[in-house]
Amino acid sequence: MKILRLASALALAVCSLNATAAGDPAAGQLKAGACVICHGATGYPGIFYTLQLAGRNADKLTVKTNKYRSGKILHPIMNLSVLGLTDQDVENISAYYQSLKQPILLWPGMAVQGDKD
Repeated sequence: MKILRLASALALAVCSLNATAAGDPAAGQLKAGACVICHGATGYPGIFYTLQLAGRNADKLTVKTNKYRSGKILHPIMNLSVLGLTDQDVENISAYYQSLKQPILLWPGMAVQGDKD
């Protein structure tokens, strides 16, 4: 019984650490001004409707954004847009986009690109 309680407490501690390490959506919203123009936000689909980030997995967004930051993925606009972001900024912005609801309505014939990118 003591082992079960210890394991339960350890699991709770690990989950708490992961929750804080994932990023702060409120701080991400403050930093996401440039992102919103193209990728949208609540009530605004963005310039590139098919590249909406709302509801996407934060971990996958962080990995992909860091690839733009490092130059592993080349895209002039994205490479310049993320150049000044810190690791914490990227995690916060990713958490912000994950906290948003996915788009309800899609234009006919268009699909929002998902996490498999």
